Amino acid sequence: MLPEAVHQLIKDAEILYIVPTGPLYGLPFGALVSAYKARREIHYLIEDYAISYLSSASLLKILRDAERKTQPPEPFLAFADPEYPPCEIDDEKGAETVAQRRTKSNLKWINGGCFNRIKALYLGPKASRSSVFALNEQQQLDDYRYVMFSVPAVIPYRVNQIEQPALILSNPLTEGYLTMADVFALTLNADLVNLSAGNSGCAGDSCSENVRGEGIMGLTRAFMYAGTSRVAVTLWSVDLYSAKDLSVGLFTHLKANHHQNMAHALREIKLKMIQGKASRRQYANPYHWAAFVVYGDGQ
Repeated sequence: MLPEAVHQLIKDAEILYIVPTGPLYGLPFGALVSAYKARREIHYLIEDYAISYLSSASLLKILRDAERKTQPPEPFLAFADPEYPPCEIDDEKGAETVAQRRTKSNLKWINGGCFNRIKALYLGPKASRSSVFALNEQQQLDDYRYVMFSVPAVIPYRVNQIEQPALILSNPLTEGYLTMADVFALTLNADLVNLSAGNSGCAGDSCSENVRGEGIMGLTRAFMYAGTSRVAVTLWSVDLYSAKDLSVGLFTHLKANHHQNMAHALREIKLKMIQGKASRRQYANPYHWAAFVVYGDGQ
């Protein structure tokens, strides 16, 4: 339970900025118990404050001092469901995994429900490193306000002796990975980059299990250098329905309230999940809503 002394220090805050270290990168601070209500019902920290994360305290000033370009003309760009070589342990060749079905379902809801079925979706073999760099070379990557990478990620030396944190896009054996250095070379103008990973085939573990500590710091710092003020990551894989309701709810809030900041928009959808207002499903358990966190400027 959050100590009373901490309550007093933060009682007047509108947004809490958390600068974690080491294992704390894997802790969703919004799920900390802030109080017990009647009949021992749990009251979480996210119910009191919007929360954003930073890799260092000085980063916030850098992000706010950065010159903002014109508003991106296009709403949403996604790279998802990448294509990998078949695994030897796969008994059903060509069968979709649960994670792939989840990804397509989430994108269907976001694309159709929030952005009127826009077409900037790079799926399967098109979700590749070459596609990312082709858009970048054509100066089109900075045309999008929200960018999603629904792909696995790895940290250094876990897979194939990769020396940097990286996203695993299609055909990693021939095209390689989208590494931290690659991201530094991109030009973005996005309000948010969402690293929403899934356990895709035999490519490795999910972003939520691998991108910790230096991995989170490296990738978020690279995307911010490339031109976004916020990067969303998932700390663990959640089920299909809660992932859909959280993602769609966030983008719906952002679309309907253009001036609402990211931290408050994320808090609102989490509150709806906790209170049972997001759907008919029960999402009060932090497993469903706490995994999704945002690094960068919460304003």
